[in-house]
Amino acid sequence: MGVAVRGEILSSLLTRRVGENKEIGKLSWGWKEISSKILFALCVAAVLACSCHGKAAPLNERIQAYWEARLKGQVERAFEFETPGVMEKQDYLKKMMATNIAFTKYSIRSIREKADEAEVDLQVEYLLPGLSRPVSSSMLDKWVRVEGRWYHLLMRAGEDGATSEEGR
Repeated sequence: MGVAVRGEILSSLLTRRVGENKEIGKLSWGWKEISSKILFALCVAAVLACSCHGKAAPLNERIQAYWEARLKGQVERAFEFETPGVMEKQDYLKKMMATNIAFTKYSIRSIREKADEAEVDLQVEYLLPGLSRPVSSSMLDKWVRVEGRWYHLLMRAGEDGATSEEGR
């Protein structure tokens, strides 16, 4: 009789456990649904974030990033802002490394956009070899928009448009 009682108790416990597992299974399915919805929402957010990341930066941000790279002597970084196809990277690096001008300050005085072209009026300071103090100069920087992104337009010799004043 002891074995029969133990069997009934065991059977009762097993039945109860199976019933609880069915309930947990139902809850678990609910969590699966919720988890899949959360995962879907996260995927949508990630896709939106990626598509927004590819959006071109405004002109003033590109100008500032370009000139910060120039001030820090980060020639390769500055090249990323130059108009594609105008000059080969190696030629650009050689040209920039050969120049004896070291920019020390810049300020944007005005930006004039017209369609896919822009003119940026800058005030710059730079050091030249043999001078004891920086040279201050205003210059007109040109930018073009290519496929929605702004790029610096490299000036050719004689096109600098700068008027310099030594010191301040």
